Amino acid sequence: MFDRIEKKLNTIHADQLVIIAKLDQLLTREHAIMAAIDDLNAAVATLSTNFTAADAAIQNEIAALTAALATNNSAAVEAAATSISAISAKMATDTAALVASLPAPPAT
Repeated sequence: MFDRIEKKLNTIHADQLVIIAKLDQLLTREHAIMAAIDDLNAAVATLSTNFTAADAAIQNEIAALTAALATNNSAAVEAAATSISAISAKMATDTAALVASLPAPPAT
């Protein structure tokens, strides 16, 4: 009878070890996911800040473009268009750099 009880206890202990190992894996994976979420939130905040600044710069250039058009100043129109193009290109470059800086997603 004691042998059966000891065998059952050994089985329970082995099961406990498996559960503990699985729980450790889950906690490790959760930590990695939380870190990735923090990285993503920081990237989104940076992107939002950069786009807000770019939008303000574009709005300034649109105002300059409108004023240049009103006075028929073709040089100022060309300068504003060139500036808007540069701002747009910087937005694309900054976004690509930000995306490239994000860590790879955790393995599943």
